[in-house]
Amino acid sequence: MNKLFITAVAVLFAAPCVCAADAAASLEFYKKQALTLSAEPTREERAFSKTLADNLGTWIKQNPTQPAVADALLLQARLYLRAEEDDRALVTLFTLRQQFPQVDMALLTPLMADAVLAVNPKERDSATALFMAVPDVKTTTPAQRQAQALYALSKLSGRSLYEPAAQAFEAFFVANPNYEATDMVELWYGDLHRVNGNYLAAISQYKKAGELYPKTPYRAASLRLIGDIYADNLKDTANAMATYTQVLREFPGSSETGIVYKHMAILDENNKQYDSALINYDKAIELLGTTPAAYEAYQGKADVYTKTKNYTEAYNTLHQTAAVFQQDEEKSTAALLKAADLARKKMRDDNKYIQSMEKALLAHPKGPNAPQLMYDLGRAYEQQSRNAQAVEIYKKLIINHPTDKLATRAQGRLSRLEK
Repeated sequence: MNKLFITAVAVLFAAPCVCAADAAASLEFYKKQALTLSAEPTREERAFSKTLADNLGTWIKQNPTQPAVADALLLQARLYLRAEEDDRALVTLFTLRQQFPQVDMALLTPLMADAVLAVNPKERDSATALFMAVPDVKTTTPAQRQAQALYALSKLSGRSLYEPAAQAFEAFFVANPNYEATDMVELWYGDLHRVNGNYLAAISQYKKAGELYPKTPYRAASLRLIGDIYADNLKDTANAMATYTQVLREFPGSSETGIVYKHMAILDENNKQYDSALINYDKAIELLGTTPAAYEAYQGKADVYTKTKNYTEAYNTLHQTAAVFQQDEEKSTAALLKAADLARKKMRDDNKYIQSMEKALLAHPKGPNAPQLMYDLGRAYEQQSRNAQAVEIYKKLIINHPTDKLATRAQGRLSRLEK
């Protein structure tokens, strides 16, 4: 009896080793099969490459804790590229990058350069930036890193990329049924549907995130996102306004309310309901502080004033925008340049034009826009016969930015003024 018991225990302890050996042997088999492919695969070899890659996917699901999963994912990405399945290679590479950030980027970067062709051309730089971002391995779990890979995929669109990216989401839900932030991943899945033009699926997904997770903090966000689809993608103003109103009614203290007021203002502006648009822009500005969305609300408010030919209020709003966002050189300068353009073209007021340009230069005298601001100011001074000020600003341009192409032009104008 004791002998039988000892034998049974030995078998139990040996079983995991046998499985591990089988897993290693299986992976080695796939590696050897991959070596049989030629440098320029034929149609038959491409089909074989895809089958091998798919089989590796099954191996990965069966052996999620094996250290060799990183090697398997790398081989899978290469095989998908051999099969000319750039979309599936891209999904694999994002998974590999997040799960195993220690893998040498020298191995991954050339593969990514080919796989990124699955993404719409305008989004390829963004896709590469998302891929290059360094994963946080110290404070995140493997499931969290898998979720981050899905987040990156949710921002990308591509005719062939959509299906494998959606499959990656579904596989995540199956593999991680108790993930603590599934509600957030559900929202990202909605984003994937939306960026790929499947708007009804996106609405359904956002509803799922908001309704099937009673403790989710994203209920207001899911509703607002549905409103955005009605407003921006389906051009359904009635449903958009009804959804936005629901957010305001059910979640009055939510961080989404400022965004909702901004989006309602945009709808009002597009429908030429300018009084209502101004009211909603003001509410958005009050709630959004100095966020990027607040900047957009200020700009929208200025645009409404311009459309209603209230150029003075538009000009003042743009100066107010520049003051609020003074620490953000790009935003503050853009607002003042817009004010200057308004002053010259609509108000026919050269003094206000110069005031806007001077404020922009004073706020950021060493910024990237400084040479252009100095040169344009010099020209404006000349037109008002303020030659002494023109000479002074041209000299500053030449001294502070001697290698800028505008310094040469400023030298030419300075020479004429000093004759």
